[in-house]
Order: sequence, then C-alpha cells, then structure tokens
Amino acid sequence: MDLDIAHRVMGLYAQIDRQIEQFQATTQLCCPSGCGQCCESPDIEVTPLEMLPLVLELFRRGDVDQWLELSEAADHQGSCVFYEPDPLVSGNGRCQVYTWRPSLCRLFGFSTAPDKNGQPRLAACIRHKQAEPQIMAQTQMAIANGTAHAPSLSEATQQILALDPSFGSQMMPINKALSAAIERVGFWLQMQQHTT
Repeated sequence: MDLDIAHRVMGLYAQIDRQIEQFQATTQLCCPSGCGQCCESPDIEVTPLEMLPLVLELFRRGDVDQWLELSEAADHQGSCVFYEPDPLVSGNGRCQVYTWRPSLCRLFGFSTAPDKNGQPRLAACIRHKQAEPQIMAQTQMAIANGTAHAPSLSEATQQILALDPSFGSQMMPINKALSAAIERVGFWLQMQQHTT
C-alpha cells in the first residue's frame, strides 16, 4: 500500500515540477544561485504523506536510522535535518534529498495563492523580490493577465491529500513529519516480512 501511494505522490511531484519548469521558462523567474534561505526556516510544515517517497528511499539506501536519530536529536523541531548550509555564504545551502523533497519545498516561490479578491497571486520569496524586482513585477503581471500559469499551492495540496486523507491531512514540522512517515513505513515493512 505505501509503495503505491509513494509512487503516486512522486507522480504528482513530477507534474508539479513540469508546471514549475514551464512557468520558469515563461517568466525567467528562478532562485538565486546556491540559495537555501527558505530551508533555514524552523517553521516548515508538511504532512507525513509527503515524506513517504523520501522515507522509502532512505530505507532503500539503508540510512534511515541516521536521519531518524538526527530528527530525534533536534526534538523534531528547527530547520529541516536534510538541509546542509553553505559554511561560506550565509543564506546559501543545499538539500541533501532534493529529488524526494516534499511539495512545499518544490512550490515555494513558484506557486500561487488566492489574494483577497480570489485572484491568483504569486506566493513570492523575499530573495526573489530582492534579487529580481523587475522580473517579479513582470511575473505578477503575467499571472494576472493569464499569460503565465504557476501551480496553485491549494490545488497541489488537495491532490496530495486525496491520495490518503487520513495520512495527508495533518500538517506538522518537517522533522516530525519525517519521523511519522518512518514509523508508518517501518510498520508496513514489518507487516510485509511477516506475510511473506
């Protein structure tokens, strides 16, 4: 069951990635080189469902215990345990599990949310605004007039939730979501061993 859901989550991630690539090609909006400032936030929340593909990959690699220990050592709080800050450039860094990152990490700075009038508005990143003010203004205008289409954060969230409403509805700090997904996959793998 978890394998199928994880594959379906990754399918949605591939769809999101294609939408973002097309949006970036249309608008020329991109993250500053090496930027990881969004990953430094201690307030990133995702669902355990979004972490399933990553957790299955960690079990496959055999290093799930290492990451669970890091998450537990941080008391499941703070910045994502997978973020590796650049020791030389403040605000820069990299995700150590980029391919399997959750939807919020994919969509941040490249998705829309409705404004007070219900119109799509780019949920922009502060570094985008600072580094590319002209491109940001052009991008907002392109979204408003319908010539650029960014993924909708709420639609992506709903699509993922629909895959498993019981496991995809509870938002929690990213490190806690990691632990919850590890627990579920570990239980599922144990059940698989007992039935074979």
